[in-house]
Amino acid sequence: MDFVIDLIAHRIGVFVLGLLSGGRFKGESGFSWGWAVVVGGLILLSPFVAFIAVLIYSSGP
Repeated sequence: MDFVIDLIAHRIGVFVLGLLSGGRFKGESGFSWGWAVVVGGLILLSPFVAFIAVLIYSSGP
């Protein structure tokens, strides 16, 4: 299961970093693979963080 999430995060990260670099980012070497996974993971987690923030904000006094 971890491999699937890692692969999805990598694909999303390569797409986003490719957009930001004008298509030059490929994400094939070890260091760039890691950056792509980090960026993709942050993008994958952002809706959950936003949902929790909305729940906390709406349950305030």
